[in-house]
Amino acid sequence: MLFKPLAAFSALAVAPLARAVVHEVTVGGSAGLVFTPNQVTGAVEGDIIHFTFQASNHTATQSSFDNPCQMIPKGGFDTGFQPVDAAATSFPTYDLPINSTDPVWVFCAQGTHCQAGMVFAVNAPTEDKTFDRFMANAMGMSSVSMSMPMSTGSTQPTAAAATNAGAATTPTTSGNAASRAAGSINWKAMGAVALGVVAGAAVVV
Repeated sequence: MLFKPLAAFSALAVAPLARAVVHEVTVGGSAGLVFTPNQVTGAVEGDIIHFTFQASNHTATQSSFDNPCQMIPKGGFDTGFQPVDAAATSFPTYDLPINSTDPVWVFCAQGTHCQAGMVFAVNAPTEDKTFDRFMANAMGMSSVSMSMPMSTGSTQPTAAAATNAGAATTPTTSGNAASRAAGSINWKAMGAVALGVVAGAAVVV
């Protein structure tokens, strides 16, 4: 009789461990600048995200939905850079334990990999702050930063404005001056020809 409660208690203690799931995620490798898969859904407390790093050099770094390409300032995880040779046959790994069903947002901190779409999420909502929006936010950072000079007119619009100004002002002004000069020369030439004809006529008579 004493062993039955003990056995029941042992079964309850082991049950959470039995339900734990290891979610395999490959970072980089032949698939390119991606996490494969790029999201895990339905992860519960006790589950583990098992990152395997492949070529060439990536991180798995925790961020936030609003700032997908920036590590959260406190309490976030960061695997650090994991350089892997293209010919490697063994790969570094990192286990992320899941402590709740809250969303976890992740990116690669190598160069502009995040802006290229190298992001990952655990338990991303299916509405509002979705994974697709998270990725769009990450990739949008690149396009926004590249378009800033255009929006302020400090680079491309200025050059275009200068070109347009040159096309609209300088050639037109030069063209009008040339036309006026050419017109003046033509009138003088015509006058000279007329005088010559008159003088010739006078000599013949």
